[in-house]
Amino acid sequence: MRDAITIYTDADRVGDVVTITIAVRLPESTHIEPHEPADPFLIPTVLSTDDLVEPRWTYPRPVVKELGFEGMTLTVLEGTVEFTVTGRLRDEVTMVEGKLSFQPCIGGACLPPRTIAWEAPVNGSTGYSVLGALAA
Repeated sequence: MRDAITIYTDADRVGDVVTITIAVRLPESTHIEPHEPADPFLIPTVLSTDDLVEPRWTYPRPVVKELGFEGMTLTVLEGTVEFTVTGRLRDEVTMVEGKLSFQPCIGGACLPPRTIAWEAPVNGSTGYSVLGALAA
């Protein structure tokens, strides 16, 4: 299974209500912070788009993970996580564009924050590799 971001949209024209599903498959032993991290010093996962009017984002629930030292736990997103956004298409667009910002942690090491620009065809789907963003 390739590590990827898969994006699905379901609208046809301006003014249509669109639901966009963004499924992110993270590599094994990798996690990202949830949208509302338990610790204010952690960097949240945030999605954005300017192509929808009044977007309403739904973020996945994090899981509690033991860090393996001193009984510390953390709430994280790992494995396959799905985000959704619902809103009306703003303009005559054939591609909905947005950004996914996150901080990946691999094993016990947290990497610098990353931002992935994404786009998906209106009423279609597309996929991206997430490995390049983790290695950058």
